[in-house]
Formats: sequence, structure tokens, C-alpha cells
Amino acid sequence: MSEDTENGESLKRQALLFRDLVGDELFGFSVAQNIAALERDRCRFEQLAQAILAFFECERCCKCCSEMPIHLSDADLERLGKLDGAALFGKLDEKEVDNYLKTPCPYLSAGVCSCAIYESRPTSCRMFPFVVLRPVPTLQLCPLGKKVFEEFKRLSRKYGKKEVKEKWEEGSEKSERRGSGGEKAVYVALPLRVLEKFLKYLQAEKMLNVKVRN
Repeated sequence: MSEDTENGESLKRQALLFRDLVGDELFGFSVAQNIAALERDRCRFEQLAQAILAFFECERCCKCCSEMPIHLSDADLERLGKLDGAALFGKLDEKEVDNYLKTPCPYLSAGVCSCAIYESRPTSCRMFPFVVLRPVPTLQLCPLGKKVFEEFKRLSRKYGKKEVKEKWEEGSEKSERRGSGGEKAVYVALPLRVLEKFLKYLQAEKMLNVKVRN
């Protein structure tokens, strides 16, 4: 049995014990609260990731397009459905239960590392190299991810207080997972509170650079 399967079975057992303890009505209310909290965190993560990436330029390595599974949200499906019509369904990965594009991405222009639907690209593409890997938001250390992480460390040393640095050290644990090609993908865990600090540091640095030029 894989580690993920074991973890899933453990969580299932804990949930059943909790339901027996508090009763069906309170259990349902608790689950609804948790789902709402997860959705709020997901939306906040998307906002922070895209706001942070506005300060960086993509390295155009096409790692996210050619190696990573690209998840489509309901909004992505609706947007791409209007753009691509029924042809979209032929581009979905049939091996996945949820909605993922085939790998490499069918919208990747061969040989030129160019996206055919860039303005309408999925949210997961807009966020990369930030990815959702539970239990906390993570940053994949692709060429752009490494640049983002190095800047985060530099600005943390420059602007961060001791307390913030300690929180960053807690959150920035590295983990490894395998991409679709079997190669190891290295991630750094960055909790929301750390990403919020990072965005403030980027904004402060931009304002400082503007003042210096003036």
C-alpha cells in the first residue's frame, strides 16, 4: 500500500471516529466549515501567487507545459470550451478522474515553447511554479521557481524580523515528488502567511527602487 493510500485510510478512520463522537449534525456542520475554509485558502493562494509572479519574468523553460499535469477548474473548462469547442474533450487526459490536460500540454506549440491559448490559459498555468500540494501551498524549484525562492530569501534577510525568519524556516521544508516523466520534482512549502510577507517585501523593494531612480 502506498504512503498516500495509507494516509487516506488514516484520515478516513479519524473522520468516522469524529462523527461517532459528535453526531451526524455537528459532523456535517464541521465538514462544511472546513470545506469553506479550504476554498478561502485556495482563492487567497491563487491571488498571492499571481501577484508575486507579476514581479518576475518567466524563464520559458516550458517545464510546466511539457512535464506537469495541468488541472482545469470549472471556470477553466467553461473558458476553454468557448474557445475550443468540443475539441477540448480530446485534449483531456482520460487516465485522470478529475479534469487534467494531456501531458505535454496539447496547447503547447511544438518546438517554440509558445502557448496557443496564453491569454485564456488555465489558472494552474498562471500560478506556476506555485502549485497546490497539501497541506500547504508550495513552490516548485524549476528555473523560475529557483529565482523566486532566491529573491524570497534575499528580501527576508533584508526586511524580515527574527519572528518572520523563524516562520519562514518552519515553512520552507523541501520535499520531492516525481513528475510525469519519472524525474524528481523538488518543492518548497510556503504557507500563506509567508507568501503574504513575501508580497509585502516585493512591494517595498519596488517602491525603494523607484525612489532611488528619482
